[in-house]
Amino acid sequence: MDERGLGLGGQREELQAEAGLVNATVVLRWDGAPQDVDKEVVILDTDPSPDAFAGFDAYDDRSLIENTCNREAKESWWLERHPKRSEAGVRVHAYFVFTCMALVTALRLHQQAAEAAEQRGEETGIGRFRRQLEARSRDKVIVFCGAHFGIFRNHEVFLLLGIPVRERALLGESAQTVLARLRAKVPDTS
Repeated sequence: MDERGLGLGGQREELQAEAGLVNATVVLRWDGAPQDVDKEVVILDTDPSPDAFAGFDAYDDRSLIENTCNREAKESWWLERHPKRSEAGVRVHAYFVFTCMALVTALRLHQQAAEAAEQRGEETGIGRFRRQLEARSRDKVIVFCGAHFGIFRNHEVFLLLGIPVRERALLGESAQTVLARLRAKVPDTS
């Protein structure tokens, strides 16, 4: 709702609220140490309990949100202000920040799991990927011809150059079978 009393749809909304008592708890000592007069904590609540500590104890849950979530967002994520000072802007910003925080948490958990797997002697991460890529590419070469290039297996290059490869010849492979597999035009030798 904006300052004119209009909701998100631009229609006037009637507020249905009942008046209630507001309790104020002034904390003069925190963990046994006296507070400075300028830095005294005042907790406002609507708890009907006559016990002053009821509001203070209920503040513990709120302080977790304020001190862990909001402070983490401001200090660790360098958030100074919301990008747009409207309900929708704050919502979008909060969703974005919490999504980023969840992604970073997931990344950190993944890194911890990878480190634990490495300590157990398992292969993980980029090193494993590079070893797998090297194993897949071990017998391949790139052949350049002007502006064109091709990636071939070592034995294919030899066969195309007319050099016999005994193991491949036993399997029935020749320059013509390589060219046919690559869907290349077979040069006319006549």
